[in-house]
This record gives sequence, C-alpha cells and structure tokens, in this order.
Amino acid sequence: MNLDKKQWLLIQRYVTGNIGPIEKRDLENWMAESLENRRLVLEVKEIWNQAPPEEFEVDVQHAWEQFRYRNQKNTRHKAPIIGYVRKKPGVGVYLFRAAAVLLVALFSGLFVYHQMNQAEQREAEQASIFNVLQELETDKGEKARVTFSDGTRVTLNSASSVQFPQEFRGDTREVFLEGEAYFEVAHNPDKPFIVHSQDAEIEVLGTEFNVRGWNEDPNVEVVVRGGKVSVQSTILQPDERTPVILTEGLKTELERGQNPMEPVRVDPVRHLLWTSGGMYFDNEPLHRVVQDLERRFNVNVTVEDQSLLNVPYTGTFQYAELDEVLTVIGASMEVGFSREGSEVRFH
Repeated sequence: MNLDKKQWLLIQRYVTGNIGPIEKRDLENWMAESLENRRLVLEVKEIWNQAPPEEFEVDVQHAWEQFRYRNQKNTRHKAPIIGYVRKKPGVGVYLFRAAAVLLVALFSGLFVYHQMNQAEQREAEQASIFNVLQELETDKGEKARVTFSDGTRVTLNSASSVQFPQEFRGDTREVFLEGEAYFEVAHNPDKPFIVHSQDAEIEVLGTEFNVRGWNEDPNVEVVVRGGKVSVQSTILQPDERTPVILTEGLKTELERGQNPMEPVRVDPVRHLLWTSGGMYFDNEPLHRVVQDLERRFNVNVTVEDQSLLNVPYTGTFQYAELDEVLTVIGASMEVGFSREGSEVRFH
C-alpha cells in the first residue's frame, strides 16, 4: 500500500495518542473508505501496543525477514513484525517509540528487498533508524528553541509542536510542524529543507522564515525574512499544483485544498515579534486574536457579543503584557473587559 507522508504521519499520531480532533476525524474518514485502510491502522496500533514502554532500537533486518517471508508465502498482506532490542540505560531517543514510525518506510515501498544488494540493504536499514521522529512540544504560555543535527535553529511558539529525525539522512531534510515556528535553516544546497504544515509543503535551501499553521486555522501562512522558499499544496494532485516562490519580505497564505495565494509584501520583523515577546495582528478577525491570546497567555477568553468575533483588528505590541493587550483591544473595539485569574471576558 502506497501512502503519502501526511497519511503516515496521521497514523503515527493516532496510534501514539498524539492526534488532534480534526486530524482524528480525517483519519477515521479515511479508515471508513475501505476495509484495507482500517485493517492497516489496526495492525499498526497492535504493533505499537505490544511494544514495551522502554526506549528501544529497531531490528530492521528481522522485520524485513518477516516481511519477505510473508510475501514469498503469498499470504494475506499483514503488517510486518518489528523486532526490538533494549538499549543500555542513558541512551535516549526522545519521546517516540520506533515501531509505528518505521512502518512509514516499510509500507511505502522505500525498500524493495530483492532488488538490493547487501550493502544497499544495510544503508537503507540505517536510514530507517535515523528517520525515527523526535518531537518538541510546547504548552499554552510556553515557547521553546531547538537546534537540529544540521545546525538549523528553530523557535517554537506556544501550543505548537515540531517533529524531526534524530539525524538527517538521505537527499532531503524534512520536519513536521503543527502551530507556529521560526526557522533559521543551515545552508546546504545539496539537501533541501522541507517543512510540512497542514496541507502545505515549504522547501528551502538555506534561509530564515516563519510558518504559522495550527490545525484549527483555515490556512497556513509563510513569511520570509531572508533567502528564498517554495510553497505548494500537498493535497492537490501534482498536475494541479502551482508553487509560489517567496523571497525576503514576501508572504503567502495557503487555504486547505487550494494553491498558495499570490505573494504580498510585508514587514517580516512585525510577523516575528512573537519570538521576542511581542504580538502583531494585521487585520485579523477578533476570533483569531482571541485564539492567539489564549495560546500566548494560557487563558480562556469569552466574548459576550458574538457579532464582534468577525470584526477585524490591527495592532502591534513590542512586548506584550496581558493586561495591556486587553486594555488596548477593549478600547479599539469599544468594549470593556474583566479578568479573574485565567478567565477573561469581553463585555
């Protein structure tokens, strides 16, 4: 069964319990399309549930021997059994058990056993191990920074997550983002850097850019501070895709099921204020402003007059303190507000 990377990521998140409600609905709809789809997910989940909670390495050779044996026997296609060996204490692979993630490589046909000589097989096995994804995740009110193995630096906004391999192998450097992050990509013209966010694929060689794309948002926003990136949809068929090229100071937005919009010129510094403690809203409907406030300050915001939620708001805060932001928004929207702990109400 040949699945795209987005489907494998959804399956991985589903079996590990890290899937959001919208992604879960999408995967369950896909499972309902055929018995084969449903069986595949259930088999992956069974492998995951049988794996021990301790960290482990994957015995790829054993997995492939099982896979080849079943093919030769012409039996019904089943998920290969993943062997494992326990690691010595102190050797860490951050957060993810490897079995379900490795199935991305096993099922998607990246390896064809009988076409490989021994050296090629070993190289592929090592690549699979290093493709096990690690995850950095932030809660509401938090930000985090991480440096990848290639030297790329990432600043992760609140309520966001980024998944990345322990070490980049192969011809590309690929990561998966949910939420917002600022990337300072280490230059490597021989190995493009690719960010997957919702239905968008952002490809660069070496640059600085910001990606905003929470699952609950209707679109993905990409702003380039320096260099050049290519943005395209991954949900459209290849012959329907129209990539957009962004250079310094340009922004595009990509709605689900659509090609990216024509680039517009913006001030990237404003769009990056969040990395230094500020906030910037550019004609944003109030409901998105509320979402940002909830993520940034870990509060619950209620707007009594629902008709205000679609009213656009523009504002810049060099360094955002919650009470200051609430006061300015209230004055601009001509509404009052009250705050009790983490509960905020506009009235």
